[in-house]
Amino acid sequence: MQQTEDLARLEVLIASLGGGLNPGTHSEGSCKLLLGHLETARRNLLGTMRNEYALSLDQAKSAIACIPVGKQRDQTRQTLQSLIGSQRMKRG
Repeated sequence: MQQTEDLARLEVLIASLGGGLNPGTHSEGSCKLLLGHLETARRNLLGTMRNEYALSLDQAKSAIACIPVGKQRDQTRQTLQSLIGSQRMKRG
């Protein structure tokens, strides 16, 4: 099921940025906003609130500047773009 896959990718992304049960270096400062958007997206996905989920993903994508330029930022951007694309396919 696509929702289960999207949820798993979202949880991996949150964990890689220091959110969830394993707080890391990105959980402080400017990335706190990004993590907030990702955690909101997760709740909205679980609550089947599609429009809110899509908005949270877009907001998270806009907040990735807190991640230093490099591999992690690129992977985060790619994952978010994939999740946004998956959501648009469901609505389309």
